[in-house]
Amino acid sequence: MSSGKKWSRVIVPFMAFSAIGMHSLTAFAGAPAAGSDFPAMEVTHISSGKKIQTLKHGSVTMVNLWATWCEACKVELAEMEKSLLSITGPNGSKPNLMFISLDKEPSKAREWFKQNTKATDAMIENLYSDAGFELAEKLEADSFPMTVVIGKDGKILHIERGFKEGKEGTAQVKKIADLLQSSL
Repeated sequence: MSSGKKWSRVIVPFMAFSAIGMHSLTAFAGAPAAGSDFPAMEVTHISSGKKIQTLKHGSVTMVNLWATWCEACKVELAEMEKSLLSITGPNGSKPNLMFISLDKEPSKAREWFKQNTKATDAMIENLYSDAGFELAEKLEADSFPMTVVIGKDGKILHIERGFKEGKEGTAQVKKIADLLQSSL
């Protein structure tokens, strides 16, 4: 290979990175991380249609961004239903669970919960919509599902991106459940 061809393989990707990649680096630098404040936003409660704040100081909260078009999200929700609904802390306190659908048509999320969850009423009570992707954009969600655990002080305790079926996925959900339990 001539040295001209070798350098063109390096320079062209670098130039492309320089032209379009810097914006991505800037955006990524501000992405929320553990220890940072969770952005206060409103989402719509699917059953009542009311706008609800995602950030509730004094409460341990789990925000899970998912969609019916995301197969990994649906598998994760089944794991979460088994592990998270029964969490109870001192004096009977429970974490604030928010399953936030990114579906453009929120009724699809409600229908999916009706058909695919065992504790349907409890799950639907925790079902919200971010059809405009406003929260997803503010969190710079780059993979789905995305789960954020927020402490009583409004600080992000943990962010989990994506989900893998099997033992690894079960371990991911257990880690989230243990963190919720210990933070109550």
